[in-house]
Amino acid sequence: MNIAVHISPTLDYATIALSAYRSAQGPVLREYMDGRVVIDTGNGPMVGQPLSPRLGPPLRAPLFAGLI
Repeated sequence: MNIAVHISPTLDYATIALSAYRSAQGPVLREYMDGRVVIDTGNGPMVGQPLSPRLGPPLRAPLFAGLI
């Protein structure tokens, strides 16, 4: 049974492999517990393993942080 554990309210993008030579990219609609994601391709949803790991939120620092 595949249970979606996270429905993505923000539009994170992911690239999934369809075969050795084809891939698809689009905004993430759902994330499954086994690591697969559902993306919107514009022609419909597709499910697959993301090619790059999810890194989390970006680290933000003030522009002048390096000057101190």
